[in-house]
Order: sequence, then structure tokens, then C-alpha cells
Amino acid sequence: MGVVVVGLDVGQRRDPTAIAVAEVGQRETARTSYGLTRPESVFTIRSLGRLPLGTGYPMVIHRVAEVMVKIKAIDPYNSPELVVDATGVGMPVFDELRRSLSDLCRVVPATFVAGGRFSYEDGGIKLGKGFLVSRLQALIQGERIRLPETEQAKALAKELTDYEIRVDESAKVTAGAFKTGTHDDLATALGLAVLQDKTPGRFVMFENDPDEVAALNGAIGVDCSTNLLDESATGF
Repeated sequence: MGVVVVGLDVGQRRDPTAIAVAEVGQRETARTSYGLTRPESVFTIRSLGRLPLGTGYPMVIHRVAEVMVKIKAIDPYNSPELVVDATGVGMPVFDELRRSLSDLCRVVPATFVAGGRFSYEDGGIKLGKGFLVSRLQALIQGERIRLPETEQAKALAKELTDYEIRVDESAKVTAGAFKTGTHDDLATALGLAVLQDKTPGRFVMFENDPDEVAALNGAIGVDCSTNLLDESATGF
């Protein structure tokens, strides 16, 4: 089982909480300058879904904990990472997740700021929505994201269509779903899950254990069609 990164977009009054689970793998790609090859990250989305609108933060924390526990149950040696939108109301949720899940995973706060920048600051990530959208577009165009064939993935495609990047007269960049009645929670959760490349210099590569692969496939389906957030489904 590859490195697992979970993206969590914490919902508010009118927006549901969204969770995306990405398994990070690698493929070789050619460098155009010298014809050499180098590894690049590819992301298989093992789960993508929303919690019901109005789900309280204690239940959000409980459901995320369930996901992380089941990831560890499939592969006890995996060191998953949870990237949490800690902007605004998300900070208390991040604090509780870090306190509760520190033994299961690394919990990283991501705070959205104005503009299109990306940086590591104070033990967390600061980024603009414009950066997140641009990265998602680049990964999708480069066929580096494998999405499940689910209704949630179709909703995500609609969100990406509704996503806009605007620049006002003062050169201020804003991004998001501006149309009335639209949401960007799935796109945000996915963007957080695939935000960072994982290269050999940043984590140790192990040969996939056949028993772990069989357990993963049995839990979620080879075609990634099972929603891991569905309580009636097996696996996560």
C-alpha cells in the first residue's frame, strides 16, 4: 500500500464537510531536456465524499478517526497524513484531530490566504485557492489523478467546472465557486489530498506486500468504485 494522504474540507453552516483519501504512487516520466527519467507522484483516489449537511464537528472528528483507523488496520506500517482546512472554523477541528489522532497519523493544518501562493509556515501550509485550482488542473491534465467512478466524482467534475479564478482591478486574486447554489468542498478536499508530491527523497519506498494489496482491493474494489465514507460499505 502506498503513502496515504487524506484531505479534509471542514464544512460550515451552508457547506458540507468533504473528505478525499488519496493513495500516492509513482511513475517514471521523461525529461525533455536530456531524455532522462525521473519519478513523479500519481494519485489514486480511494475515497471521495461528503458528510451530510449539518453534521456536527464531534461527528466529523469521529468519522475522520474511523477512516484513519481503518487505513492503519489495512497496513499497520503505513504513516498516513491528514491535511485539514484550518481556515476559520476549521482550526478547532484541527486542534482536536491533532490531539486525538497523533498516534495514528501526521495532522497538518492548511490555511487559505489571499492570492495564489504556497508556503510552509509555522508547522503548517498556507496557500491561495488559485494555487490549489491550478495544481488540480495540472494534475488532471497530466493524467496524474485517478478518480473513482462514483456520483461523488461526477459532483467533483461539476465543482471544477464552476470553479473560477478572478483578478480585480487592484490585481487581487480570488478563487472559488462564486455562482449561487454552488459548492467547492469536494474540490477543496481533493486538492488538499494531492497538494504535495511524494518523491523518493521524502519517504522510504517499500515493495508492495501482496497480502496488503489483496486486502486493499478486497476492501475498496480495484476500480475504486466504493465510497469509503458509506457506513454500509466494507473497508474504510
